[in-house]
Amino acid sequence: MKKLLGLTAIVLLFSITISAQGKQSGGANRGSDLTIEQRVTLQTKRMALNLDLDAKQQKEVEQMLLKSANENDKMRDEFRQKRQSGELTADEKFAFENSRIERQAAHKAEMKRILNKDQYAKWEKTLMNNRGKSGMRSNSNNPQKQFKNRG
Repeated sequence: MKKLLGLTAIVLLFSITISAQGKQSGGANRGSDLTIEQRVTLQTKRMALNLDLDAKQQKEVEQMLLKSANENDKMRDEFRQKRQSGELTADEKFAFENSRIERQAAHKAEMKRILNKDQYAKWEKTLMNNRGKSGMRSNSNNPQKQFKNRG
C-alpha cells in the first residue's frame, strides 16, 4: 500500500512538472504567426491603454514601433544568415550587438520625446518589470547563462 501511494505521488508530481514546462515555453512564441504590422498595432493599443495615450501620441508611437520592428527584423535576419553560414566573426558579433544597443537608445529617446513625463516614467517602469521577468524565467535554472542568452 505504501509503495502504491508513493508511486502515485511520483507520477502526480511528474505530470505536474511536465504540464508546467509546457505552459512556460508556449508563451515564448506568442504572436509569432502575426505580421509585423499586426504586432505593432497590438503593442500600440496595449501602450495606449496602459499609458493613456492621445490619438497623436498613438500615431507617433505606432510609426516609431513599425520602423523599429522593421529594422530589428532586418538585422536579426542578417545576423542569423551569417551565423548559420559560419561567416560570423567576433568583430561582426560586436558590431551587431553595438548596433542593437544604439537602436535601443534611439528608441528610448524617441519615446521620451513622444510621451509626457508621467507616461514616460510609467513606460520605463513597465519596461524594466518586463525585462526582469523574462530574464528570470529564461535563466532561472542556469545562472551561468544569465549573460549569454541576450539577443
